[in-house]
Amino acid sequence: MKKLERSLGLSAVVAISVSAMLGSGIFVLPGIAIATTGPSVWLAYTLAAIAVLPAAMSKSELATAMPTSGGTYVYLERSFGPVAGTVAGLGLWLSLLLKSAFALVGFGAYLSVLADIPLIPTSLTILTIITILNILGVGKVSNLLIIIVSVCIASLISISGFSIFNFNSDYLFPMFPLGIKGIMAATALVFVSFAGVTKVAAIAEEIKDPEKNLPRGILISLGIVTVVYSSVTFILVGNFPYEELAGNIKPIYHLALKVGGPFIGSALAVIAVITMSSMTNAGILAASRFPFAMSRDNLLPGPLGRLHDRFMTPYWSIICSGLIVAISITTMDVAKIAKMASVFMLLIYLAENIAVIVLRESRVQWYIPTFKSPLYPALQIFGIISIMLLLMAMGLPIILPAMISITIPGLLLFFFYSRKRTTRKGVIGMRGKREDLVLDENSLQEATPLRPSRLENIDLSMDANVVVALFGKERSPEMLIEMGTGINQQGNLEVAHITEVPEQTDLSDISDDPAELRSLRRRVIAMAMEKKEPITFDPVVSHDITKTIYEISQRLHCQWLLMEWAGKNSSGFTVHNPVGWLKDHLQCHLGIFRDAGVRYIRKIVIFLRDENNDPLALETADHLAKVNQADLTLIKILPSDTPDEVYHQIEKQLLNLVGQCASPASVRLEMADNPIESMIASTVEYDLLLFGQSKNLTFFQKYLGSDDDRLIAKAACSVISIHTRRQYSFDDEI
Repeated sequence: MKKLERSLGLSAVVAISVSAMLGSGIFVLPGIAIATTGPSVWLAYTLAAIAVLPAAMSKSELATAMPTSGGTYVYLERSFGPVAGTVAGLGLWLSLLLKSAFALVGFGAYLSVLADIPLIPTSLTILTIITILNILGVGKVSNLLIIIVSVCIASLISISGFSIFNFNSDYLFPMFPLGIKGIMAATALVFVSFAGVTKVAAIAEEIKDPEKNLPRGILISLGIVTVVYSSVTFILVGNFPYEELAGNIKPIYHLALKVGGPFIGSALAVIAVITMSSMTNAGILAASRFPFAMSRDNLLPGPLGRLHDRFMTPYWSIICSGLIVAISITTMDVAKIAKMASVFMLLIYLAENIAVIVLRESRVQWYIPTFKSPLYPALQIFGIISIMLLLMAMGLPIILPAMISITIPGLLLFFFYSRKRTTRKGVIGMRGKREDLVLDENSLQEATPLRPSRLENIDLSMDANVVVALFGKERSPEMLIEMGTGINQQGNLEVAHITEVPEQTDLSDISDDPAELRSLRRRVIAMAMEKKEPITFDPVVSHDITKTIYEISQRLHCQWLLMEWAGKNSSGFTVHNPVGWLKDHLQCHLGIFRDAGVRYIRKIVIFLRDENNDPLALETADHLAKVNQADLTLIKILPSDTPDEVYHQIEKQLLNLVGQCASPASVRLEMADNPIESMIASTVEYDLLLFGQSKNLTFFQKYLGSDDDRLIAKAACSVISIHTRRQYSFDDEI
């Protein structure tokens, strides 16, 4: 498959991003915003920049993890699945093109200053030139944009500088003539002026060193435009009574006219026309990459994903984008539709903040951004809340038509075309409820070999009693395998090293094992020879790690699945168990091992809590103690107000259990009001802790953390928590 050429440096990234914002946002919109909020318009621009900052940070992170053409479409498709990707991709494409059409129509006010030229034919001529430039190559376009952006910013700074001499502070008051509601509505209105800050991520595949230049370019351009917007509008309202500017669609021309007369005013009008034309160019440049990326993922027809043989640009996608802008200019009320499209842009920014949370908290292996958003997750939560407030300020009469008019075509496209051509689920689909994996026994036996994963190396005809799943981040894979051999009372032990790759990656392209995997294979073979244990090692590459784990455990008919997890990650705010939904659906016992670095197991303790899992945990602890020639302690922590007769009765039951153990065992009864903290404190005396996992956890316990999670994360010794679905009984239950 042909790839786009990486030809854009940092200066080009900044130029494209700035040019996507500078245009109607500063030359047309201030007059409309002043009518909404008065002299506080500069504050509205500042607040909008603050609200867009979390999305800019989130998109910078997403872009460095997925530096490919398509930008937001790719991020949302991989996070939420092809339905969301199709809606987002089509919606972003149309939104950017409608806003580009709005920019071409919007410069009519400034064009009228220069000459009596027909607007529509002139707009179509400029559009044709822009389309041809985009087909010829993004490098040629970027050089022109750098010049235009530089001239525009220099002109705005110069005019603002000379306007300071006419500044009248009395014009700044009253600052909020329309109250808080007015400033909120104006902030929502001018927010769209910053929508271009992240358009450049759509052409990430054409940027040199995207892991560095993308986040730098996005943040630098946001800083530049925020200063320009806020300072220029502040100077503007200090030069005129706000009633004079309210509703004026060429406010910057009037400022230039006041400062330098007709000549400077006309010069500024020329710059405004050129700048808004460049805004259209940046819009078509970014928008054309959405259908290009969607076509490569089979969500749109194939021709849209083709590159020109000579210019290496997605020419059909660019041509279609230009045609849509042309149709919009000639047939639609572009100003009204562009405003509705802005609502969709707000929703997309909201989704980008959520996508960062989804990808971080799900801990997918392939999500490795080189730039990480600071203050996670507080910054993303702030972004979500601020955008929701802006949407509320815009009102339902604008929000609902925008959502319906852009979302419905995306849904229709997916269900009538894209759905039959893709099997991807997205991270949410693979980490959520998996109805597709709950097969009855007969259909499981008849199922075809596993896909989508590369499992041909595993001998599925040979059962394994224990499967040890490795994900590449284990503290010591050998220690986890050793725990597996200890649990394995009879039969084979399968070690499956699972590497998760994005759904867009073709598994057949991954043929060679990395050096660290070859080293691990050698060490596992040596361990098998030394211990004289039937251990097999198989690397597995998978799109769907949940499906792979589930089907390996099913097809090998294992009794145990063992994996390592260190507990709740301090950098996240949810609990991520590596098997997630599978914990309650695996048809085998599940052991979660936390390696504390202990290499000699001489003292084992089992924490008993009257759970159904306790009998299995006790049998496992007894077997491990026997294998490691270790002492076993049965510990139970009772409430501090436990009556003496109850205390002695439980002690007697525990002593009865000790008598059934094959290893040296003892009983330890403690009384405490907080059993988990007491157990954590006691773990300093042991090498390995075992306990049965709690069942029937609440929603908040599953996602924000339970007592089990605290015990795993904070214990001073290594831990094995055990979960079983099957009824498991001892002669004497506790």
